[in-house]
Amino acid sequence: MITSAACAKWQPASKPEQIGPVVSVIIPCYNQAEFLADSIESVLAQTYSPVECIVVDDGSPDHTSEIAARYPTVTCIRQSNGGIAIARNAGFYASRGEYVIFLDADDRLTPSAVNAHLRCFAEHPEAAFVVGDIDHIGTDGSYCGSPRWPLLADNQYEELLKVNHVANTIAVMFRRAVVDQVGGFNAACTPAEDYEILLCAARSFPSAHHRNVVAQYRRHGTSASRNGAVMLRAMHRLMNMQRMLVEGNPQLEAARRKGANYWREHFGKTALREIYIHVRRGNLVRATGSFLTFLWYVRGRLFIMPWKYRKRVRKIFDGRPAGNAHAESRAASAESSH
Repeated sequence: MITSAACAKWQPASKPEQIGPVVSVIIPCYNQAEFLADSIESVLAQTYSPVECIVVDDGSPDHTSEIAARYPTVTCIRQSNGGIAIARNAGFYASRGEYVIFLDADDRLTPSAVNAHLRCFAEHPEAAFVVGDIDHIGTDGSYCGSPRWPLLADNQYEELLKVNHVANTIAVMFRRAVVDQVGGFNAACTPAEDYEILLCAARSFPSAHHRNVVAQYRRHGTSASRNGAVMLRAMHRLMNMQRMLVEGNPQLEAARRKGANYWREHFGKTALREIYIHVRRGNLVRATGSFLTFLWYVRGRLFIMPWKYRKRVRKIFDGRPAGNAHAESRAASAESSH
């Protein structure tokens, strides 16, 4: 069911009238109501117009729909819980924009994000999607850092196979036709569905990258990328899917192997931190599950991972005292990024 918010509790600042393509911003939300207002208001505060904002309440048990109802220009879609890929697709098919941004409910856009992306499209009319930079913020919105990836001028698919050079999908603006052509987000790849759509688009279309900060990514412990065991399985499945697509091309096959090794090591480290935290908290069932997943997917990479992580594993099984578990959890989250 699609409903338009009717309660005018928040009024956006007036903007000069502009004539240009409609840009749709899709915000799926599940149990993120505490951040949703911040996310919505970052869309409504764009210096460009017209911008369409669509919130997808993915069967959230919190007050997501009530938050969306405060904003008269926001469209809210309510559906039973189907996961983030299905929620993004529902928002996309309900939208009308020529260009589309997928914004997570706990993140926010910078005020000039849409303008910056459209300028990049104007400079690179051949691009199917454009990518900007992001900053990291904490749960309270405070600044935490600015990760930067190299700007990709060519061979985007090959480079994305090696490592995801796109800081986060919230930094991307797609042409609508491209999302249509690749079939939207693949729910079977969750929680790596955002990486999959980038690989799919880059394999068939050119892209362009720019250095404007377009979004702020909120770092907190409930992020899917903090779950190393889950991400190890998802990335293994995704890189195996790419194997069939690059077969027969030695250059792309080498890039895929490099990427598979990178993700095993990257999320292997995250899984080690999980095991450590679970053991210190006395949660041996979860620790065992994460450890078995780690062994299955990391395998030989265990022996070339940095020594500091092997020492952490040894400390776990030696039973030596460690610091406060809550502090360890926060430290693990602070070290990990996607």
